[in-house]
Amino acid sequence: MGGYIEEREELERRRKPKEEELSVEEELLSRLDPLIEDRFIVEVIRPIKAGKEAVVYCCRAHPSIERELVAAKIFRPPEMRSFKKDGIYRQGREHMGPVDARLLRGLAKKTRGGKLQRFNAWISHEMKTLEILHRAGADVPEPIERHGPVILMEYIGTEEDPAPVLVGVTLGEDEARGIYRRLLNNVDLFLANNRVHSDLSAYNVLYSNGRGVIIDFPQAVDPRYNDDAFDLLVRDIKNLNAYFEDYDMELVDPIEHSLSIWRKHVDPLR
Repeated sequence: MGGYIEEREELERRRKPKEEELSVEEELLSRLDPLIEDRFIVEVIRPIKAGKEAVVYCCRAHPSIERELVAAKIFRPPEMRSFKKDGIYRQGREHMGPVDARLLRGLAKKTRGGKLQRFNAWISHEMKTLEILHRAGADVPEPIERHGPVILMEYIGTEEDPAPVLVGVTLGEDEARGIYRRLLNNVDLFLANNRVHSDLSAYNVLYSNGRGVIIDFPQAVDPRYNDDAFDLLVRDIKNLNAYFEDYDMELVDPIEHSLSIWRKHVDPLR
């Protein structure tokens, strides 16, 4: 009898991770219900990208928003995330407008409420950055709507084939040169609009129709208020170079290029 009970207990232990994973997915998908009710989407097709911070789903759009597909980025609940290393990115956000300032007031508190405020600020900041950069003409997904932990945005790719991340794509030499130049132009445009991506690499660029579309902006910083912005800019360009160095092309020097565009847009005396 004892052996039977131990066997049952072992089976229950093996089942628990699957049940927990299912409950997490159900919770994430429930965040899309308001967007269905508000007639932004009509169907969740499938997940297309899953990371530590968020899961992105391909969704069928409601006819009222005049597009076939949209991407829904659902941020994981705050209790599933770690904010221990985000101080470098939050620096200076209190100066970046009334919405960010209001949300950031409680961030110093090591309470559940303070963590929730930090979580909301992280999402709000990405939505605001996408709006600014898309309006400026940058190669970023068009933001459509934000509801709680969900950002609804332009879907890149087709229903059958979501746009792949650049790191998994092999380009022709001429195409690689063109994409590299355009990505550098985007970095310049970001800086002209007071943003440094701060986590840019071939992992955060989608490849679509011969161009790169840059994604994932929650950690973007404003160079006017963040003391680490220049170093983050240099790191972004180093990371881009790391992908393109396998191609027969001339790459910019990360520090010299960063200084050039920094002097143009931020501080001419640096």
